[in-house]
Amino acid sequence: MNLKKYLVYIKVVETGSLTKAAELLNYTQPGISQMISSLEEEYGFPLLLRHKNGVSPTKNGLTVLVAMKEMQRGYEKLIETVNQINGLETGEIRIGAYTSITTNWMPKILGEFKKSYPFIKIQIHEGNATELDHWLEEDKIDFGIGTSHNNKWVFEALYEDPIVVVMNSQHRLTRLDRINLKETEAAEFILPYPDSHFEVHELFKKEHIKPNVAYQVKGDETIISMVSYNLGISLLPNLLLNNCRENIVTKPLENLESRKIGILLNTTKHSETPSVKRMVEFIKEWVYKNKQD
Repeated sequence: MNLKKYLVYIKVVETGSLTKAAELLNYTQPGISQMISSLEEEYGFPLLLRHKNGVSPTKNGLTVLVAMKEMQRGYEKLIETVNQINGLETGEIRIGAYTSITTNWMPKILGEFKKSYPFIKIQIHEGNATELDHWLEEDKIDFGIGTSHNNKWVFEALYEDPIVVVMNSQHRLTRLDRINLKETEAAEFILPYPDSHFEVHELFKKEHIKPNVAYQVKGDETIISMVSYNLGISLLPNLLLNNCRENIVTKPLENLESRKIGILLNTTKHSETPSVKRMVEFIKEWVYKNKQD
């Protein structure tokens, strides 16, 4: 068994390129090609399809990739455990999170975490609910921070994030302290796509309300910018609106609604490494502590 060859194959599939994998792993391109060929000869079937613009795994290549990734994570867990016994916290953590989390929480969390664990490397992937699902399924992230809209993943709740009405400060609805969702029907509405904020779509569906959609937009910052120019109102999670523009007003709904933010884990892929466990617990403690402030 040659773990080095497995790690090379994983990187080639991730990058879709022998050349890019060679650059990242500090090998020559012929060296990478030779290791892949060696694996194919050992297994008795091709692992890669060669294209004009790169490579992709064969059907059999995808099948063995799953097992290779399990071995990679097992090896990483072993190394981290050995380092932990020797008093050194190491590892690499891949986190996927919503924009509201990466903007408002992660800079503070990472700043505090790095003080205690400077040798743990961290990758942040910013995405919506659909992207987090895909990354968890494909083992591209170790865990996600988002909302649970299906029963596919282990979900550990962290925070109730209110859904609020967001509008320009000149909008007629600013006169109200709380807004009944029915009152939004007459206003021009900027609707987020369901893969970004499925809670908003579910809320309208539950209340049997059809919004007057002037625009449908993918991108939180774009929605906020359009609201600031008084092009319509929208419904967004409150966490997205921290430090928002001066000419934007938020109002709570009459029947308070919220989305539940939490940790999403795909425990069927692999067990957590020590560094991932450490980060998950750190995030839980950080959110709990800051909810008390």
